[in-house]
Amino acid sequence: MRPVLANLGFVLQIGGFFITLPVAVAFFYNETQPLIAFFITGFALFILGFLLNAFSERKEMDIKSSSILITATFFLLGLFGSIPYFYINMFNDADIFARFTNNYFESISGYTTTGFSLLTNIDSLPKSIVFYRGLTQFIGGLGIVFILLAFFYKGDTIDYLRRVMGLLKVTDSIKKSFLYVLAIYSFYIAVFTAALYFLGFTDLVNTVSVVFGSLMTGGLSPVSDFSRFLVFPANIIIILSMFLGATTFAIHFRLLTGKFRKAMTSELIAFILIILGFTALLTFYYNIEASLSLFTVVSASSTTGYSTVNISAFSETLKIIFVFLMIIGGTSVSTAGGMKILRLLVYLKAVPWAVRWAVYGKEQKFVFDEREFTPSEIILSLLVTLMALTTIVVSAVIFTAAGFPFINSLFESASAFATAGLSTGIVSLSLAPALKWLLALVMILGRIEIIPFLIIFTRKKAT
Repeated sequence: MRPVLANLGFVLQIGGFFITLPVAVAFFYNETQPLIAFFITGFALFILGFLLNAFSERKEMDIKSSSILITATFFLLGLFGSIPYFYINMFNDADIFARFTNNYFESISGYTTTGFSLLTNIDSLPKSIVFYRGLTQFIGGLGIVFILLAFFYKGDTIDYLRRVMGLLKVTDSIKKSFLYVLAIYSFYIAVFTAALYFLGFTDLVNTVSVVFGSLMTGGLSPVSDFSRFLVFPANIIIILSMFLGATTFAIHFRLLTGKFRKAMTSELIAFILIILGFTALLTFYYNIEASLSLFTVVSASSTTGYSTVNISAFSETLKIIFVFLMIIGGTSVSTAGGMKILRLLVYLKAVPWAVRWAVYGKEQKFVFDEREFTPSEIILSLLVTLMALTTIVVSAVIFTAAGFPFINSLFESASAFATAGLSTGIVSLSLAPALKWLLALVMILGRIEIIPFLIIFTRKKAT
C-alpha cells in the first residue's frame, strides 16, 4: 500500500495546484467566503499530499495497486472537492449529514463529468464557485491520475490504466500523447470560449464553464436557464464542442495534423449516423424542432447532459430511446461516458467471427479498424458491458422499491452510470440521502468502468 499512498499524495498535490485557479477568480471578484474555502481546500490537499509522499515509498505499481489508486482518487476528489460547497453551505442545510451528503453528491457529479445537480439557485452562486464547478469537470474529464502516470510510469501498467482512464496513445510516447491531448483541449477551450464571447456571451466565467462542460462532456450548467445559450449560432458551437468531446482523442490529433482520411474511422462514422438517425426520429416522428432535436441527441449520446427539454414529460418509449443513447455513449478513449460505440461495433462483427471459429475449429484473427483484438479482450469487453447493465438494472430496482416508476428509475440509473446527467426529475434536493449515495457510487463505477473497482477485491495481485 505504500506506493499507492505515495502516488495518491502526488495526485492530491496536483489537485491542490488546480485550486489556485478558482482562488484567482475569487480574488478578482472579491468573494471572501469562497476565497477562504478554496484556501482551506488547497491547504488540505497539499498537506495531506505532502504527508503521504513523505512517509510512503514511490515505485512503479502493479495493476491492482493502480486500480486502488484510480478508485481512491475519485472518492477522495469528491470528498476534498466538496469542501468549498460545504464551507459556504451551498444548499442551506441545517442537518450536518444532509449537508455533507448534498455537497459530496454535487462534487462527485462534477469530477465524474456526470452533471447531475441538486442546485435550484445556480444564478445566485458566487462567480468563483461557478468557475470551480466547471473546473472539476475538466480535471475529471482528462483524468487527473493520468497526469501522474504519464510522467512516472511505463510498460503494461500505464498501458492498462491509459485505456481505463480513456486516453489514447496517439504517438509512440505516452508522455507526448498526454501533452498533445492537453494542448489540443486547451486550444479548443480558447477557441470556443472566444467564439461565444464575441457572440455576446460576455460573462466570461459562465462562458468558460459552458465550454468546460461541453468539451469534457460534463454538463454542469452555470446558469439556471440554459436555453439562453441555444440561440443560433451559439447552439452550433456548443453542439460541435460536445461532439468533439465525445470523439476519440486520436481523431483530433489526426485532424489537426492533416490526416483526414485516417480520421474517418468506422466508429466515428457510426457515431455520426447514430446522431443523424435519432435526430431525424425526434424531428419527424416526435415533432420536436430540428435544432433542438439535434442538440438533445448530441447531449445524450455524448453523455454531456445539457438539456432544455422536460424529460419527465417524455413518453415511456422516448425515455427508453434516450436510455439506449446514454448507455452506448460516445466513441472510445474520449471524455464521453457510456459503453462506447466501438464495443457495439466489435460485438456485431464478433458474431460471424465466432461462428467461423466454431466451424473451422481454430482461432481466427479478429481485426477491426486496423486493430487486432484477442479473444480475451473481446470477452473482457463483453464482461464489462454485462456488469454495467447489471449495475444499472440493480440500481433501477432499488429506486423502484423506493417508490419511483421503473422507467424513470432506469433512466436515472443509466444516466448516472453513463455519466450523462440527464434526469427525469428524480435527482433533486429532496431525494433520500441513501439514494444520493447510491447514485454517487454508480457515477464513480461508470467513470472507472467497474473493472478497476473489482480488481481491488481480488486476492491474487493482478499483473
